[in-house]
Amino acid sequence: MSNNMNMTLYSWDDVRAELLRDEATSEVLEVVLMRKQLVAAMAQKRKQKKITQEMIANQIGVSKQAISKFESGSSSPTLDVVFRYAEALGVDLFSKLKHVFA
Repeated sequence: MSNNMNMTLYSWDDVRAELLRDEATSEVLEVVLMRKQLVAAMAQKRKQKKITQEMIANQIGVSKQAISKFESGSSSPTLDVVFRYAEALGVDLFSKLKHVFA
Protein backbone atom coordinates (compact mmCIF):
# COMPACT_ATOMS: atom_id res chain seq x y z
CA MET A 1 0.00 0.00 0.00
CA SER A 2 1.48 3.27 -1.11
CA ASN A 3 1.07 6.39 0.97
CA ASN A 4 0.94 9.39 -1.31
CA MET A 5 0.49 11.84 1.55
CA ASN A 6 2.35 15.04 0.79
CA MET A 7 4.04 16.18 3.99
CA THR A 8 5.38 19.70 4.09
CA LEU A 9 7.85 20.59 6.80
CA TYR A 10 7.62 24.07 8.26
CA SER A 11 10.26 25.93 10.21
CA TRP A 12 9.71 26.44 13.92
CA ASP A 13 9.57 30.21 13.35
CA ASP A 14 6.67 29.76 10.91
CA VAL A 15 4.82 27.38 13.25
CA ARG A 16 5.39 29.67 16.24
CA ALA A 17 4.15 32.72 14.32
CA GLU A 18 1.01 30.85 13.31
CA LEU A 19 0.35 29.66 16.87
CA LEU A 20 0.86 33.13 18.31
CA ARG A 21 -1.80 34.55 16.03
CA ASP A 22 -4.23 32.97 18.47
CA GLU A 23 -4.73 35.43 21.34
CA ALA A 24 -5.19 32.75 24.03
CA THR A 25 -1.99 30.98 23.00
CA SER A 26 -0.12 34.27 22.96
CA GLU A 27 -1.36 35.11 26.47
CA VAL A 28 -0.34 31.69 27.82
CA LEU A 29 3.13 32.10 26.36
CA GLU A 30 3.42 35.50 28.03
CA VAL A 31 2.51 33.97 31.42
CA VAL A 32 5.05 31.17 30.94
CA LEU A 33 7.79 33.65 30.06
CA MET A 34 6.95 35.86 33.06
CA ARG A 35 7.04 32.80 35.33
CA LYS A 36 10.48 31.87 33.99
CA GLN A 37 11.73 35.41 34.63
CA LEU A 38 10.37 35.35 38.20
CA VAL A 39 11.96 31.99 38.96
CA ALA A 40 15.30 33.08 37.47
CA ALA A 41 15.23 36.31 39.50
CA MET A 42 14.43 34.42 42.71
CA ALA A 43 17.22 31.89 42.13
CA GLN A 44 19.66 34.70 41.36
CA LYS A 45 18.64 36.56 44.53
CA ARG A 46 19.08 33.34 46.56
CA LYS A 47 22.58 32.87 45.16
CA GLN A 48 23.51 36.53 45.75
CA LYS A 49 22.52 36.14 49.38
CA LYS A 50 24.60 32.94 49.53
CA ILE A 51 21.58 30.92 50.60
CA THR A 52 21.53 27.28 49.57
CA GLN A 53 18.53 25.46 48.14
CA GLU A 54 18.57 23.32 51.27
CA MET A 55 18.42 26.38 53.54
CA ILE A 56 15.43 27.80 51.61
CA ALA A 57 13.74 24.39 51.62
CA ASN A 58 14.09 24.02 55.38
CA GLN A 59 12.87 27.56 55.98
CA ILE A 60 9.69 27.18 53.91
CA GLY A 61 8.96 23.53 54.70
CA VAL A 62 9.62 21.77 51.40
CA SER A 63 12.36 19.41 50.21
CA LYS A 64 15.60 20.55 48.59
CA GLN A 65 14.50 18.56 45.55
CA ALA A 66 11.32 20.65 45.35
CA ILE A 67 13.39 23.84 45.28
CA SER A 68 15.72 22.35 42.67
CA LYS A 69 12.80 21.33 40.45
CA PHE A 70 11.17 24.74 40.92
CA GLU A 71 14.34 26.61 39.95
CA SER A 72 15.04 24.35 36.97
CA GLY A 73 11.50 24.73 35.68
CA SER A 74 10.68 21.03 35.88
CA SER A 75 7.86 21.65 38.36
CA SER A 76 5.38 24.40 39.08
CA PRO A 77 5.02 25.18 42.78
CA THR A 78 1.85 26.45 44.36
CA LEU A 79 1.47 30.19 44.86
CA ASP A 80 1.88 29.59 48.58
CA VAL A 81 5.34 28.10 48.00
CA VAL A 82 6.30 30.96 45.68
CA PHE A 83 5.25 33.54 48.29
CA ARG A 84 7.08 31.70 51.10
CA TYR A 85 10.21 31.38 48.93
CA ALA A 86 10.13 35.13 48.21
CA GLU A 87 9.54 35.90 51.89
CA ALA A 88 12.54 33.73 52.84
CA LEU A 89 14.60 35.94 50.51
CA GLY A 90 13.26 39.08 52.18
CA VAL A 91 11.02 40.01 49.25
CA ASP A 92 7.41 41.01 49.89
CA LEU A 93 6.00 39.60 46.68
CA PHE A 94 2.42 40.20 47.79
CA SER A 95 2.96 43.96 48.07
CA LYS A 96 4.66 44.06 44.70
CA LEU A 97 1.78 42.21 43.05
CA LYS A 98 -0.84 44.44 44.67
CA HIS A 99 0.52 47.29 42.54
CA VAL A 100 0.07 45.24 39.38
CA PHE A 101 -3.60 44.61 40.08
CA ALA A 102 -4.47 48.00 41.59
